[in-house]
Amino acid sequence: MLARGGALSPHSGLGGTHAALVERLRSGTITGYEVGDVHEYKISKNPIKRLWRRWKSGPSAVKLSSLKHDLVHITDQEQAGLVPISGHTIVTVHDLFHLFPSTRNGIAVGEQKPSLLRKKDLSKVRKGLARANLLVCVSKDTQQECEMRFPGVPTTWIPHAIKLDDYNVETECPSWFSKGCNLLVIGSEEERKRVDFAIEVCGGMDVTLHKIGAESSTESKSELIELAKQENCNLNWVGRLEQDEMIAALQHADALLFPSVAEGFGLPPLEAYAAGTVALVADAPAHNEIPLEHHILPIDDIEMWRTAILELEDESVAVRTRAEDFSIQNWAQRLQQAYDSLF
Repeated sequence: MLARGGALSPHSGLGGTHAALVERLRSGTITGYEVGDVHEYKISKNPIKRLWRRWKSGPSAVKLSSLKHDLVHITDQEQAGLVPISGHTIVTVHDLFHLFPSTRNGIAVGEQKPSLLRKKDLSKVRKGLARANLLVCVSKDTQQECEMRFPGVPTTWIPHAIKLDDYNVETECPSWFSKGCNLLVIGSEEERKRVDFAIEVCGGMDVTLHKIGAESSTESKSELIELAKQENCNLNWVGRLEQDEMIAALQHADALLFPSVAEGFGLPPLEAYAAGTVALVADAPAHNEIPLEHHILPIDDIEMWRTAILELEDESVAVRTRAEDFSIQNWAQRLQQAYDSLF
């Protein structure tokens, strides 16, 4: 049984991971295991109904259904309150940002001041993680923190995987690319993503920086556009792209800039590698587990980032070879072993 709470968009990180797991199990990718049931529900606008489903009806439904299944897999840590008291239960842990907020390089990560209601919710999530039989961590950094926060609960490391063949197709160069050097920055405008740092790096350089991803707010978009003017950065605000458009952008870009200071995994650098494109990545967890060593850069050294951009060269063979470590075949083998370990 696969379980989560409110159904998230497959275009979101957690929603996409859940949808991929459902599809892969249904297609027989994981030998010896199949989907018996999927628990999720349409997100309600009514806060009382949302709370009731999250704290009462959801856990009750999962508990009842777990009696008919060999294994319950909660697909993200935010839904760990669903973990039943008995049975075999796995929880995928993408990150612990909100459960244990911190400050990294002066940037707040996670909910620093949750409401009383949210504190109670987070307590239920932590207790659920402590009840689980196994925590599947998408990064080694998260695995180490889980071992510290939840001693006695077994953990395993299973990084995300992507369909490598999807990134090895012929595409046309996006019409919105400029002549010369085209760089991408992908993600939201959360402070930890540091889109502002990418703008500062590209300021005064003869490059075009394309910002991809749905903006967090019109205010954050306006602030970053204004910063680009101040820094003399040629910023092209693209917004959200469909998957085929994203692949084309990744294939034809000169590089991806990924200056984030905190990620549960960091999928864009892996996607860039799969597309044959260099990803320049800040030396911070957990995305620094993905790139080749010379693509990992100091978090705040603007000049080193600029030098790396000026010295870009074709490394398509090397980066695609690295991406193969994150194939679906490798992921499926690791997950099968994790499932087997509970029996």
